[in-house]
Amino acid sequence: MLQMLFAFFTPCLLHITSSDFISVHPGENITLLCTITDYPEISWYQLRSDEVKLLISAEEGLLKKTFFLSYNVNKSHFVVAQSNSSVSLVIIGVGETDLGFYYCGGRNKMKHIQFGKLIRLNFNITGQ
Repeated sequence: MLQMLFAFFTPCLLHITSSDFISVHPGENITLLCTITDYPEISWYQLRSDEVKLLISAEEGLLKKTFFLSYNVNKSHFVVAQSNSSVSLVIIGVGETDLGFYYCGGRNKMKHIQFGKLIRLNFNITGQ
């Protein structure tokens, strides 16, 4: 299945074969790990049936391996955690509008873009 994903940096054609599936309870906090490392710019996106939304963008500071946020669509709902030369997305109090697909993307100084694995976020419906 081919899908056109309009990213913050440039349009890109991706072949979606599988995704990681994460199940959460409403109101929980969740950390989504980015598999992209060693890029000076990392962004996180949410993909829903009707849109691709840029959530956060972080740039490497003067000290390597330290990132600062250059964009955050909702500072009280999305925060970042730095690990392994990358930026993970933390969603505070997951709600209905947070359900969907997420992916991170890295861009280097030569404008090469690499996207991480798709993560599907859904509510836990087992009642556990």
